[in-house]
Amino acid sequence: MEKIGMENIGMEKELKISSFSVEGKKATLYQPLESVVEKKLNHANTNTSLNTNGQTMEAKALGGKLSEVKLSSPLLILHCFSEEEEAVVKLLQGQEYFTFPLLCINNLNWQKDMCPWDSPALIKNEKDFIGGADEYLFLLEKEIIPRAVEILGEEPTYYALAGYSLAGLFALYAGYRSSLFSRIASVSGSLWYPDFVSFAKEKKMLSRAERLYLSLGTEEARTMHAVLSTIERKTRELVEHYQSSGYCVNFEQNPGNHFCEVEQRIEKGIRWIMEE
Repeated sequence: MEKIGMENIGMEKELKISSFSVEGKKATLYQPLESVVEKKLNHANTNTSLNTNGQTMEAKALGGKLSEVKLSSPLLILHCFSEEEEAVVKLLQGQEYFTFPLLCINNLNWQKDMCPWDSPALIKNEKDFIGGADEYLFLLEKEIIPRAVEILGEEPTYYALAGYSLAGLFALYAGYRSSLFSRIASVSGSLWYPDFVSFAKEKKMLSRAERLYLSLGTEEARTMHAVLSTIERKTRELVEHYQSSGYCVNFEQNPGNHFCEVEQRIEKGIRWIMEE
């Protein structure tokens, strides 16, 4: 872990990984270590050369203690299932733009934590949706994120929030309930959720929302289900609303249904909101 050289650029980034739990929610913080060295070099505006071991002289001067270099970065929060988390992190490790810490949160009660208000189940014999998003958002802001910031050792330059499906719905909803998140990605977000479009159009975002990313699969609306079939119309309606309201918004359609290339879609959304 300590031996990081410039030859690693473009390859999988080595990560410092820290995990903790808050009220049953599992949070894992991923910090790309080689990017710390790169930012340190850029910050100091120094030219470095590699020694025979492939380690930069700057890194050597730091005594290999890369985790102690404290330079401001944004923090991206991603809500996901554990299997998605592993795949997304793997994808990000190979991306040059991945220079920021990533906080992944799973072990959620999806039909409660990610839902803004109560709503009937979509399918008979399934559980109803329970509006627990406000309660969970309070936990996220007051306990989970502060724990991550404590590990980082300094306040991030800004906070970004991303999620897929119901977590994509939550990401947008959080923008109306919190001023914390300045970049938001709702990837194949569950924007079919009853009354959400009218809520989003009637209310003002508390977030600065410097960048909004929404996406949808081309086949997602092709269903006989009366509620789910509204997803494309409602997503486009929200995109138009955000555009006309002056937000910097990007809408992207991906091939396939709701379960197609989930991790790749998440990475595309992250890329758009996080690239400078």
